[in-house]
Amino acid sequence: MKHTKEHPIFRSYLKFFVIAIPIIGVTLIGFNRLIDPYALYGGPIIEGVNANKPAFSSHAYMAKAIAVQEMMPSTIFLGSSRGERGMDPIHPALDGEKKYNLSLSGSSIYEALRYFQHTHAITPLKQVVLGLGLRQFKHADQVSPTFTEERLSVSVEGAAQNKNWLSADLAVIASLDSIAASIKTLWKQDETPELLLHGEYNPQRLIEDMTNHRADFLSNEKSYINSSYKDFSFTDNKGGDSTLNHYKKLLATAYRDNIDLKIFIYPCHARQWEALSVAGLWSEWEQWKRQLVALNESVAAGQGKSPFALWDFSGYNHYTTEVVPALGDSETAMQWYWESSHYKKELGDLVLDQIFDYHSSERKVADGFGVKLASENISDHLEKIRQDRQRWRASHPNDVSEIEALKKTKHKPLDPRDRLPTD
Repeated sequence: MKHTKEHPIFRSYLKFFVIAIPIIGVTLIGFNRLIDPYALYGGPIIEGVNANKPAFSSHAYMAKAIAVQEMMPSTIFLGSSRGERGMDPIHPALDGEKKYNLSLSGSSIYEALRYFQHTHAITPLKQVVLGLGLRQFKHADQVSPTFTEERLSVSVEGAAQNKNWLSADLAVIASLDSIAASIKTLWKQDETPELLLHGEYNPQRLIEDMTNHRADFLSNEKSYINSSYKDFSFTDNKGGDSTLNHYKKLLATAYRDNIDLKIFIYPCHARQWEALSVAGLWSEWEQWKRQLVALNESVAAGQGKSPFALWDFSGYNHYTTEVVPALGDSETAMQWYWESSHYKKELGDLVLDQIFDYHSSERKVADGFGVKLASENISDHLEKIRQDRQRWRASHPNDVSEIEALKKTKHKPLDPRDRLPTD
């Protein structure tokens, strides 16, 4: 048999690739490890090189799951972007506690449960601040595209997850996405970071992105009416388990393990409740509040405990009825709100003052802000909100007509400013 002799050049190229590919691979892994674009490894932090990590917020589901492993907090905040943007863990009522804002943009009550389970399995929790909004209970939105069960320390049933963390981390650090994220990190060191050390959104970034409050209100409300609130249901179309069961499971664990759970309903602007009504969800909103109360009390009774405090900061009060600047007014800054859905840290601080019974000489909470809900007062409370709404509608006809018109524009293409809300 005749053998073909290999060309020397071919052998040289082959030898080059055999040597070069591992070297390139190790170099890229080392580069990603140094830059650490998702803040997975805890340092070193080099100003002008990797101090600002823009990929952290875009990969928050992964990054925050790792962050609680590094920080081992005893207090966490759970919720959606309303909690991520509006709740500051560095509140004087929490001095001395290791805390972390584990709220996730666009997240659901199921995901709040899972990140609660994940953190509690890593380090026993003493305290949890749980922020709630109706959209978090929409059955169709319970699992976000970036949510991964395998990244969490326990299963939903509470069993330890059998996974190889080294393999998982190696898959991340060696990926093309990580290379792109590392390059982006180097490139964007001059930008204001989106998330701060304790997991909360950076208000300075929101200030820089702000153009006009009313335009942002309209964009947010339009997206809620025609997308986020659309086809809302607590169950699937087969009438399966309600998303309220995830809330019930979280309650049961907190009561069982003596975790101090603080529950509150977000203080969105009054216009958000009008958008909710235009979307046809007022009765569901009231039903949801009744169920939050009933489950809190029934789970507590089943374990022989007193119910957790459940605060409602929604409705119509001194803060939630703040006047929205006119369209085109880019100079006037609102005191309490970014737009209809998201409130500022300053209002979040007042929420924390109330639920922790903290009093500061620097600020005073207006009367009527926050009501503790119980089976004894829920009906009267809901009736008061209905009456307050009628008064607000009568005194704000332009706001009402503006929001109602958004429903009629659902067939039109979204304006470039119309970004989906991240509740």
